[in-house]
Amino acid sequence: MKRLICFVLMLEILYGGIMPAVAQTQKAALTGLMVMPDDTDREVLNALLCQIAEETYVEIAWEKKTESEWNKEKKERLASGELPDLLFNAVNEGDITKYPNLFMELSILSFRHAPALQQMFSDEPDTLALARDVNERVYFLPAFLGVEPACETMMFINQTWLDKLNLSMPHTLSELKTVLKAFRDNDCNGNGDSSDEIPLDYYGWFGSSYSLTNLLGSWGIQFTNSGAGGFFAENGEVKNYAVDDRYRALLLYANSLWMEGLISKEPINGGEEDYLARSHGDESGCAIVGVAIGRSTEKQFGAALKDQYVPLPPLDNSDDMLTASETRWSYDYYKLNIRACCASVSAGCAEPEAAMRFLDAFYSPEYSEKVFKSGLSDVLPMYIHRDEEAALSPEKSVERVMRQPYLEVLSNIDMVTEYYPQEFMNYTGEEKAVMTPLLNKVLIIAQQWWPRFLSGNADIATDWEEYIQQINSAGLFKLLTIRQRAFDAYHGK
Repeated sequence: MKRLICFVLMLEILYGGIMPAVAQTQKAALTGLMVMPDDTDREVLNALLCQIAEETYVEIAWEKKTESEWNKEKKERLASGELPDLLFNAVNEGDITKYPNLFMELSILSFRHAPALQQMFSDEPDTLALARDVNERVYFLPAFLGVEPACETMMFINQTWLDKLNLSMPHTLSELKTVLKAFRDNDCNGNGDSSDEIPLDYYGWFGSSYSLTNLLGSWGIQFTNSGAGGFFAENGEVKNYAVDDRYRALLLYANSLWMEGLISKEPINGGEEDYLARSHGDESGCAIVGVAIGRSTEKQFGAALKDQYVPLPPLDNSDDMLTASETRWSYDYYKLNIRACCASVSAGCAEPEAAMRFLDAFYSPEYSEKVFKSGLSDVLPMYIHRDEEAALSPEKSVERVMRQPYLEVLSNIDMVTEYYPQEFMNYTGEEKAVMTPLLNKVLIIAQQWWPRFLSGNADIATDWEEYIQQINSAGLFKLLTIRQRAFDAYHGK
């Protein structure tokens, strides 16, 4: 549906009688606000802004503020309504919803005066879906990076330990458990202490990229963007794994690992920094973690230990009849490659066409590449095509190679019935007001129960029905109804 919309809009551009730009005799005067991280290279940024302004024949008086500076005055500035013509990284969707009259609706300008931006919308329809509100109005412009991998995190296993114990790479959950027992029972790191090894480590639970809930893919549940909030789609129906029998099966499996000393008990109370510290080994530099979930071996295990670890492909669950389909893993491509609210235009801008002409330049291949290679990806809009190999850094190339074992599983996703486009589904103001408190209630209950089930402080066999009743009473059905409507609308139903 979105591709059809984009095609129709392109026909409007091509055949709508739009006249080519006339020769400029005087530069259009604009004002702008640039909000950036503290460590931004301002010299590089200023040079690029000047170059684009010169090429698009505009003159801009800039306010440049760090994120901390802007956060101190943002509320007051928005309340006053005194905003410059162009705003970069200054507002979010919540600000636009609260102060809609402060921002210019950009859809017509985008399609008539921004061919490079329109190309991105046409190539990547989800960028347009993200920019549009429930009434299909556009108040901000996103960016598309295109070089990030299809999944944010993956599993890694200590190959050195496998070799030492003459073990093969596990392919199923039961085989993983066998390997973890071997990691537990042997002094795998050779430091003379047979009790310091952590067979399997993880961090977080609902919506965490490092969570053991990633293993729900072994039961055929397809996550999108780490399964934030527990929501996923199956056969076109929006569901939540918090009340799914496959989640119960995962908890039973995880509890068995806990009871047998095969997983770390720290994540229940520890933070992400603690998790990464364990992966970096003990004080002597010896590895202590056998299997962990991370983004890359370098980031997860550090330079000294990274060569001990290799990707552990997604695991089959052939021993459990609850398996509904092929093995899955979280599909995170759009979460990683699309950035919202990069730029917007104030409603008081007297030169909207000039403003859009300036913004459109950032989406051109020439300047998008300059933005990316200048390290300004978090500061400026851009469009890097997903097949643009030249934009890959050595680090990104390594990440792609590492994820090769995951590509076959990721290719199984049905983008119509299983892809849950959470970031791109639109809701009315009333729906948002209803969802927020209900979601908080559901998540609080789920987050209170999972450590109890995991550790055995609650009995999955006898307490599961009480847990389900609490989740449903908190309003899960209403949440699913609202999200189903938005899911169907995304797919043009």
